[in-house]
Amino acid sequence: SRARYAAKLLSEVPGVRIVWPDTTFKEFVVNFDETGRSVADINDALRAHGIFGGKDISAEAGGLGQSALYCVTEVHTAADIRRLADTLKEVLK
Repeated sequence: SRARYAAKLLSEVPGVRIVWPDTTFKEFVVNFDETGRSVADINDALRAHGIFGGKDISAEAGGLGQSALYCVTEVHTAADIRRLADTLKEVLK
């Protein structure tokens, strides 16, 4: 349920799209093409805020563009997930 919550919050960030939104378990793919930023740039910006972003799969997954694999489990609190979404909104401005 936390991964679904995270996917929902991240999908509300402008320019962010959840790939295959109905198949979320603990991992889900986030596409950043509409942001105009690379996953590497986004992850660097998140790390500057003490957040480790998703695994960059842009070069691995043919046809998915600038995408990252995010994993959310029971160790992540609702506050952690909200912080990720809020920080992502901030770094993508």
